[in-house]
Amino acid sequence: MAHAVTMWDFSWLLRREGSQREYADTETILDELVVRGYDCVRIDAFPHLVAADRAGRSSQVFAVHPQPEHFMWGPHGHKVEVRDPMDALAAFLAAAADREVDVGLSSWFNDDDEHRRLGIASPADLVRVWTRTLDQLERRDLLGGVAYVDLCNEFPGYDWLPAANETIFGRYCDAGPNTPEQAPPDGWVWSPAQRARIGSFYGAARLLKERWPEIAFTFSTAPLSQSVFDLDYRPLDLIETHIWLSWNVAPFAELTNFSLDQHGFPGAWQLQVDSLDRVYWPDPARWHERLGEAMRGWAALAAAQNRPLWTTEGWSHVFLDDLVSPAGRHAWEYVKNVAEYAVPTACELGWAGVCTSNFSQPHFPKLWADADWHRRMTDTIHAAG
Repeated sequence: MAHAVTMWDFSWLLRREGSQREYADTETILDELVVRGYDCVRIDAFPHLVAADRAGRSSQVFAVHPQPEHFMWGPHGHKVEVRDPMDALAAFLAAAADREVDVGLSSWFNDDDEHRRLGIASPADLVRVWTRTLDQLERRDLLGGVAYVDLCNEFPGYDWLPAANETIFGRYCDAGPNTPEQAPPDGWVWSPAQRARIGSFYGAARLLKERWPEIAFTFSTAPLSQSVFDLDYRPLDLIETHIWLSWNVAPFAELTNFSLDQHGFPGAWQLQVDSLDRVYWPDPARWHERLGEAMRGWAALAAAQNRPLWTTEGWSHVFLDDLVSPAGRHAWEYVKNVAEYAVPTACELGWAGVCTSNFSQPHFPKLWADADWHRRMTDTIHAAG
């Protein structure tokens, strides 16, 4: 049976106070997760905060930096004080286990006042911080509920592990952090040497596997380059790829993505939703077929490398918000419509872990409130062989 999974990223810990407190009551939100039919949730384990830094210094309190206003995940407007992230992680895993919900551990390596993430520049650094994190969970007898460990979100992108990115690519500067107007996937081709350095980071998964053979280890990926199809994923236990119509299908991306530099926030996002009236809604089947082509490409790659395939972030746009088009179409109507094609397609193609969207989270309340829709999608996933 395939896993019905959703992503709560770092929001599960960093949105717990003031007007950004959707995750303050862990028991309630996990109950809501179960009601909607999800059996797995992918979260940030904050391994760089749990472990000592390169110099061996440990801390119990961290000032984690906010995200830009246009980025819908995590805290906005102010730093968040995090006290003992391991205790919070352990409590979440224990509560999930009580509900028979598995947890995928990942990390976006959020920046903090100590800039801990800048001390992760090599495979050995990743092994160090994850070893400390998993060791502490093992001591608390909580590893049984870990579905898999994603050593870094959307690796080897710049946003989350800039020091590791520089190890691989040198002083690479992209279009800017967390923006949707990247070059088409084939616009940045990785050299053999760069792919080899990515492979050396993948070796961290094998080192951790030697210590914890019962855990599946991976690095999630996104369509950063066409070169993602040239990588050897066999050191990993599964392939976790993020797929979006707005990013993997270049013609659609060109028609529906708008620059934050030119249009600001929420202007660029509103233009995305407005564009769907003329681009997507007149012929959804046309675009669904193009998305299906991208999905079949990943299914073929996973089969060739004999690895299970997961997607915890997809299927429509990377960035959206609670916006309505001039024709009265809500952004979430589009998200649901694309998912109603992508979810059964992923199941037919043999995905082992399937999300419903990258917005299926408590802090997108209008989408989260439609429990019947979530249940219909997760029932579809669970019905897959």
